Amino acid sequence: MPTFSLTLDVPRDQAEERSAGLFDLGASGVEVRDGEGTPMPGVPQPPPGRATVLAWFAERSDADAAREEHGGELSEVADADWGEEWKKGLRAFSIGRVYVRPTWIAEPPPSGAVEVVLDPGMAFGTGTHPTTSLCVAALSELLASRPGASVLDVGTGSGLLAIAARKLGAGRVAANDNDPVAVRVAGENAEANGVALELTVAPVEELRGTFDVVVANILANTLVELAPALAAKLAPGGVVLLSGILGPQEAEVRAAYLAQGLAQLPDGDRRDGEWSLLALKR
Repeated sequence: MPTFSLTLDVPRDQAEERSAGLFDLGASGVEVRDGEGTPMPGVPQPPPGRATVLAWFAERSDADAAREEHGGELSEVADADWGEEWKKGLRAFSIGRVYVRPTWIAEPPPSGAVEVVLDPGMAFGTGTHPTTSLCVAALSELLASRPGASVLDVGTGSGLLAIAARKLGAGRVAANDNDPVAVRVAGENAEANGVALELTVAPVEELRGTFDVVVANILANTLVELAPALAAKLAPGGVVLLSGILGPQEAEVRAAYLAQGLAQLPDGDRRDGEWSLLALKR
């Protein structure tokens, strides 16, 4: 029985949103090729600022519906090939003290690294996108100097950041997402990695207590909207890590948090290409 692939050429900053939409329409797997990291030999790469989103569907009707909504080029794929083909662009990698690998790669982590095992699925965040890797690197460095710190992961997606925080030595780790599917997937991923998380669909305002570290890898306009709520969840001396921000959006996001009485964390900001992470403290 054949399966079907849909190939989209999109602006790079829309790739993850398109991926989520394709999963919602029934995709069994989605690969994003955005020129980040080391490309696999022989795999075509998109031009700067663009991304190739490649989705696989078991049903022709789902593939047709996805093409109708997103456009792109639809192809039929031999059944023997597709199930492994989409995995070829994924590999184990290290960010800071965190080693992330999919289940089908059995390589041991480097000495001194914590391991997070995570397969792509129906929620954002496998660590390969710059916005996610910026957060992982910042958490790795921050928690090295704050063992046992409490962490809140806002918009957790796959749960990667929350799981990594717990493995890096955080104490209480809470995470929320307004998507029940993401919360379920994050729970499954946490269980598979042997860590306990507080997971909820509740909004930030309803979460109990304050946190030493708040991390939010979401869209810039949402970060601005959530500034009062996120600042209110930050304990004295705490740090908020904000990602999902394009360079031209930095000033607006930073201003929203400075207006809440927070201060810039010296040398805390990070950048990767066109993406930025901002760090502020109470």
